Amino acid sequence: MNHLKPHVLPAALALATIFTFSCSGDDSGGGSNTSTKDACIRAELEVKANTLDDVAGACSATRSEVLSQLPSTIGTCNKNDLDFDKPLRDIMEACGVTEIPIVSSNSGNGGSSSTGGTSSGGSSSSGGSSSGGGSSSGGNSSSITIEFSSVEYEGYTYKTVKIGTQWWFAENFRYNTIGSVCYGGLDENCNKYGRLYDWATAMKLDPSYNNLAYVVDIRQGICPDGWRLPNNADWDRLSRYADGTNGTTSPYTSATAGGKLKATSGWDNDGNGTDELGFSALPSGYRNATGTFVFVGGRSYWWTASQYDNSNAYDRFIRNNNESCDYLYREKNYMLSIRCIKS
Repeated sequence: MNHLKPHVLPAALALATIFTFSCSGDDSGGGSNTSTKDACIRAELEVKANTLDDVAGACSATRSEVLSQLPSTIGTCNKNDLDFDKPLRDIMEACGVTEIPIVSSNSGNGGSSSTGGTSSGGSSSSGGSSSGGGSSSGGNSSSITIEFSSVEYEGYTYKTVKIGTQWWFAENFRYNTIGSVCYGGLDENCNKYGRLYDWATAMKLDPSYNNLAYVVDIRQGICPDGWRLPNNADWDRLSRYADGTNGTTSPYTSATAGGKLKATSGWDNDGNGTDELGFSALPSGYRNATGTFVFVGGRSYWWTASQYDNSNAYDRFIRNNNESCDYLYREKNYMLSIRCIKS
């Protein structure tokens, strides 16, 4: 693993250092030994969907080499004290990988990898090509400028918009694949609102990941090449740009961003927005875990790439009865809309 950039990562740590940390639930009779500590840390990583083997495979490294790069503050077996996300993303960045192939969902087998898993039918190989677009002054502030462009993908041209430093799809994704539906099963709703997807499909993972953890929240998913499924941090930045605030709290609820992201028509009970950022959100509703479609006309929900736990992931939503852009975590087998963000 000598190709890892040392200035990006913490200094490489000896395995012995990693494994000398205490491990709650250690059944080794009080003695500290490498195999027990290895099993302990490994068990925690397996809770995160074989992430250790995934990262090792993506970086052409061994499991031990990846472990040796983890900060020394990671070493207990209390899940509440562990935060692998940032250190593992640092390791991935150091070896030039932005998303990882998925090994078998059976824990600990180190099986052969296949990029992204495949829960989707049809091809998603044709990358999006951007075309030049004009600019437009947005909203009630002369300091806000929005720029439009477009991306062609699978026979459809999507409008895109630059909001601050981010490029977003200016309409919901409508790629037809297994694991997606039209609201109410009606094609006309796909034409109007885009399609609804379960979380594993949106992430382009095996369907089993609707009940398994997947730690890395930077992933292309089923978005076109050069684009990806936005995570909590991406949505936080969008909301803070919209409401003009700063902060680091994540996930972030904005009391006013929703009003600026909603389209100027299409929302029930005069719940329309100003659409001053060109995001043009429409109330696409969702399908819940029992297969019931609800909230079309009144609410819009989008998956993020950030999960809450094995069976729940974060979403962002906007309602017709207020101006907020809010978040919740929801069962991954719900079917929500998707917006892609440029990588």
